[in-house]
Amino acid sequence: MNKVMVKINGAEYPMVGEKSEQHMLSVASYVDKEMTKVIESNSRLSSSVAAIVTAVNITDILFECSAENDELTKENQELNKKVGNSDEELKLEMRKLQLSLQHKAKEQEDYDVQIEELNKVIEEQKSHIEDLGNRVGSSKGEVDSYKAQIEELKAQLEAAEERAEVAQKLSSKFQNDAYKVQLEKIELENEVKYFRAMK
Repeated sequence: MNKVMVKINGAEYPMVGEKSEQHMLSVASYVDKEMTKVIESNSRLSSSVAAIVTAVNITDILFECSAENDELTKENQELNKKVGNSDEELKLEMRKLQLSLQHKAKEQEDYDVQIEELNKVIEEQKSHIEDLGNRVGSSKGEVDSYKAQIEELKAQLEAAEERAEVAQKLSSKFQNDAYKVQLEKIELENEVKYFRAMK
């Protein structure tokens, strides 16, 4: 048991308790400050009335703190409950995201291969067109034949370039989708860490 003399509103009082002397001095100092505020706001109050008003003010603060503490305790319990119930669900969702990322990566590889193949076809057709253009002779029939082949190859080239462009766009889209999925995975991991930290 600890005992200490404290001063409140100019008067000394003995305080006895299980708390440390420093703690009891801090409590008395707080009461003294609050009582000084009450007296300064209305100097005509007697010491006893000022003490009652001070007690009411401090009790009001205590009630507010208690209500806030109850609310925080309730929120903490709800969070713990949520974490406990949804931990497996979060793990399952993270697994789904990982599988989705793997699937996106595979699709990306497939599109990269398609783009590379189409680029090769385009280069071959360009070379063939250029070769045909160089080999065009003076024969009208051969010229017309070569021109027809050139036009056909040009059409094939345009179609290949269009397919390559579509494949490139799809590749970009899947890259963006994979990035979004990665962000969702990171957010879920952060939520799991937060919920576990709140336990």
